[in-house]
Amino acid sequence: MKQLLSAFLILGACVHLSTAKHVDGMVGLKGHLPRQRDIERFMKSQVQASNFTTSDSLRRIRANRAADIKNSFLHAWRAYKKYAYGADEINPLTLEAVTTRNGWGATLIDSLDTIHIMGLEDEFKEATDKVRAINFDKNDGEPSKVFETNIRYIGGLISAYELSNDKVFLKQATALADIMLEAFDTPTGIPWQMWDVQTGTGGSETGPSTLNNLAEIGTYQLEFFRLSQLTKDPVYHKAAQRVYDVVLDRNVPKKGSVYSVPGLYPIFIDIKTGKFLSGKPNLGGGSDSFYEYLIKTWALSGYQLQRSLDMWKESLKGIKKYIVSRGSDKRMYMGIGDDEGLDSISDTFTCFFPGTLALASRLLNDSESMDLAHELLLSSYNTFARTPTHIGPENFGFLPDGDDDSDLLLAQRSEIKKYGFYLDRPYYLMRPEVIESIFYFYRITGDEKYADWIWEIWQGIKANCAVEGGFAGLRDVRLGREGGLIGKQESFVFAETFKYLYLAFTEPNVISLDDYVFSTEGHPFKRSFSFNGTF
Repeated sequence: MKQLLSAFLILGACVHLSTAKHVDGMVGLKGHLPRQRDIERFMKSQVQASNFTTSDSLRRIRANRAADIKNSFLHAWRAYKKYAYGADEINPLTLEAVTTRNGWGATLIDSLDTIHIMGLEDEFKEATDKVRAINFDKNDGEPSKVFETNIRYIGGLISAYELSNDKVFLKQATALADIMLEAFDTPTGIPWQMWDVQTGTGGSETGPSTLNNLAEIGTYQLEFFRLSQLTKDPVYHKAAQRVYDVVLDRNVPKKGSVYSVPGLYPIFIDIKTGKFLSGKPNLGGGSDSFYEYLIKTWALSGYQLQRSLDMWKESLKGIKKYIVSRGSDKRMYMGIGDDEGLDSISDTFTCFFPGTLALASRLLNDSESMDLAHELLLSSYNTFARTPTHIGPENFGFLPDGDDDSDLLLAQRSEIKKYGFYLDRPYYLMRPEVIESIFYFYRITGDEKYADWIWEIWQGIKANCAVEGGFAGLRDVRLGREGGLIGKQESFVFAETFKYLYLAFTEPNVISLDDYVFSTEGHPFKRSFSFNGTF
């Protein structure tokens, strides 16, 4: 199947091949290759600050905070190991093993690089032995969500390999990627949303069988590019880049249509036709990491994948014009919008964007975008800082500046006056996005106030979410633990939330942003791998 897919991708059925002599993605939207002088200029860009405070007293505080977070990680990890080792998750309230990601051990693999970064040698060795025995040809009988399999499993294995140099991780990443490549064998090359590894059939999680969403077709490019580098096999990179080929070739922006603003892509797409179906553009769940991977894959390629950079710039123009909006509290928010108007509703997933935009701003020396990133960070942080628990909700809404509040419920008006926003879905599932963006700002500016913000959030999490089995979710961030707990602890708690918390208090050169690019699941990939346009 891998050989057949490779041939299919090379033929590029139904997609023009005028640029086939170049590695997929190197030719920009206007038909140009990256210029060497631009690459040399980008190579000089420094992402991390060089002015971190280094007093002995502050170092002791930071070391103590890092140790506290590490101890809490170990508390959660030991509960997982005792009650659910090798399972996808542990229910932190009932202490039961839970299968959510095909039974391959999502928490085990998603946690590997965090364990390594924290210097937990015994735990890493034990986990390595466990990973070595996994057979990805067998699962729990349920279809795999291809996107989640990539970011949690394949990404986690690649990162573990780069940090440890243990080839078992690369071997397992390649084995699983070869299985998942079959999901890309569709009429367009856009992958199925769900893939049954045992029957070799695809489908959709909900809705028509050929439905997929923007994030779940556009969040392979980082992992598959690196896997092609490591294996010297272009098939993975070609599969991921073909998604862009189809999205761009089959969809032309047209005013009044579902896709009306260049670079602001609707959420839902038909993998059979390659055409967008519906879903107003936004930066939240279902869209978020598509945009994130444009700039990050470009950076990981050593600035060679010109098309990704061009797509990022085009998208950013639309985002600035139609997605961001100042609220009645004068903060800048991210909504759902296009040239037909803005819906002033948002979710915690959007809060990744200030950090990613700050990263892009440093890579491109774009001070204007850095200012916007900071404004968006303030509103994102505010969703945590203003609640009694210092923890933010899953979804929230805002009132655009100058609008009247007559369409809002009385409770929503009251919360806007109290917090600056209203809570739409008040629960919290230990999601990392706000912490992640604050981490980026800390590393980029060197300003200790951002580390203090993260510590403040961590105190709220410890006080409200810590339980015997690790860390549970909250039913209502306004009420905290007294409002009830949710027996859910996804693998990203170990892969992302704890990693960003911990790295905010290590020495800044630990997983430096000048040396690594983080995947959407928080897995660091080395930027030092050279790429000259070939695999």
